[in-house]
Amino acid sequence: MNLEFLKKEQLSLRKRLNLADRLELRKIRYIAGIDLTYLDIWKNPTEGIACAVVLDLKNDLKVIEVKYAVREVNFPYIPTFLAYRELPLVLEVAKKLEGHVDVFILDGMGIMHPRRMGIAAHFGVLRDCVSIGCAKSFLIGDYKEPENEPLSYESVEIEGEKVGYALRSKRNTKPIFISPGNNITCEAALKVSIKCLKRHKIPEPTRLAHNYLQIYRKELLKI
Repeated sequence: MNLEFLKKEQLSLRKRLNLADRLELRKIRYIAGIDLTYLDIWKNPTEGIACAVVLDLKNDLKVIEVKYAVREVNFPYIPTFLAYRELPLVLEVAKKLEGHVDVFILDGMGIMHPRRMGIAAHFGVLRDCVSIGCAKSFLIGDYKEPENEPLSYESVEIEGEKVGYALRSKRNTKPIFISPGNNITCEAALKVSIKCLKRHKIPEPTRLAHNYLQIYRKELLKI
């Protein structure tokens, strides 16, 4: 694989980013969370599984729809190139959704990425949708540690540019990292993510997608 070519492609896609709010916050209702897992994470190629869960933000985050997609994944895990490994499955499972989705939340980075093209940004550009990245681990940027209080947050900057927030969703837990993917501002991405939190560390859309995946993966392994 030619990583220099992929870097140039990411930089080209970056030019298509829209970091303004396409939707008013009060009009956002249906949130889709997408996550991936693998039948054997140590193999390459391996079988990948994606899950998309749609929740109703105005009805106590009730689950509206759940879809799965399974296909071979043969691109290795390389930091900052996650989209090339996982995006085909993410796009496939998103296409299976039958109802309307206002915002997609992906388990990964949006513009909090060296070339501002994490998987949530890459997905948002290709689908021309509103997308948010919610990552459990830090990749890049400068930030001050949020206070050890629920919903405390600090902005993350790369070379002086705000690219998202470090959010302490619960006391005594490490922060999660929220960044816009496409068609949304840093501030709105943070507000939507907070609205999607319940009792757990990560927002319900991606948390539930992860949980459904574990169940589905066990079922596939039995076959």
